[in-house]
Amino acid sequence: MAREKREQPEDWSFPDAKGMQGWLEREIADIQKAGELRIREATRFVNEYARGEISKEQAEERHYGYSQRWGDVIPGVMRTQGLTDEEIIGRLDKARDPKFVDRLVQDPTGRAGWKRG
Repeated sequence: MAREKREQPEDWSFPDAKGMQGWLEREIADIQKAGELRIREATRFVNEYARGEISKEQAEERHYGYSQRWGDVIPGVMRTQGLTDEEIIGRLDKARDPKFVDRLVQDPTGRAGWKRG
């Protein structure tokens, strides 16, 4: 029997800049992997339909399953075309749990930050 790999709880503290850089590297790798998996899955069923290998109904079922698995690329944003970065972030924040978004504050430089406690 294969042993399941257990994830270690994520440490949210950054004792130093190197720790924060390590988090950023992991974050980028995870974002890239998620994009790779999403693109591969979507491309597969779209190409199968385009080649006539699956029916319209099967393509719709696969699209529905894809949507259920992955959800919106950016929660709260159906399409980014024509939206500014600020509009996209605003819609994302509105789609999130209000008790967490309420803790988000804007500093005078325009960078977002979180209040602690």
